[in-house]
Amino acid sequence: MGDDTIPAYLGPGAGHVLLVAWPGTGSTTGLRTLAAQYARRGTQVDILDVSGQHAWARAQQRVHLYGDAASVHRRLYQLAAQVRAGRSGPARTVLVESGQTVTSLLRFRHYPDPGGTGLDALTAVLAAGRLHGIRVVMACRAVPEPWSHLARDLFTTRLLAAPTPRTWQLAGRPGAPAPQKEPFRVGRMHLVDSGGDQLLQLLRLTDLQAAHLAATPPASPRPYGRLGVTAPSASAFQIPRMQGDRRT
Repeated sequence: MGDDTIPAYLGPGAGHVLLVAWPGTGSTTGLRTLAAQYARRGTQVDILDVSGQHAWARAQQRVHLYGDAASVHRRLYQLAAQVRAGRSGPARTVLVESGQTVTSLLRFRHYPDPGGTGLDALTAVLAAGRLHGIRVVMACRAVPEPWSHLARDLFTTRLLAAPTPRTWQLAGRPGAPAPQKEPFRVGRMHLVDSGGDQLLQLLRLTDLQAAHLAATPPASPRPYGRLGVTAPSASAFQIPRMQGDRRT
């Protein structure tokens, strides 16, 4: 299978994005790349990360880093209150880091009653956020159990790295055969949406590259960013698609 340099876009129908990947397969790098691209285009970016993976974002004008459980949950409750009140604001992308951050959403509780966890607040943002200018990009190692039957409804776009049968059932295309195991490559993921699924190679920005890109004055308005590139000859900040691997 050969590579090409045709970019894959997160277009108007992409909605919220769920990235399911085990450590070492590219989830943090993917979030970093997307965060820098959105900031480059003038979008306000919130990064929720209690594990310290995104120190590059500190002191960035268009990127706000929330680095402990209390601030992460406080921010989610602010956003949930905004969408419940029907208030719209400037375009904003909220990125949720995997691992400890997702665990804290399940366990950290602001209120003793039902609906008091961070995951509850995030669910409210997912349900109505796009109507009010908020897009969520969330990374996790596996689909959280409370969303076991909701993942495809909450996230219209899913990026899956070497999906397990359970992940494919919950976040892939249950009616289609599970993908065959591919040779391992960091950042290689299946993009699943209403059009089917395709194999992508995500662009991998370093911390330094991401910080530089995010700090660059916004480019001419283009509403959606690319995911990566497949070849070194492509321009620096794009996203890749693997040739001939679109499933329908």
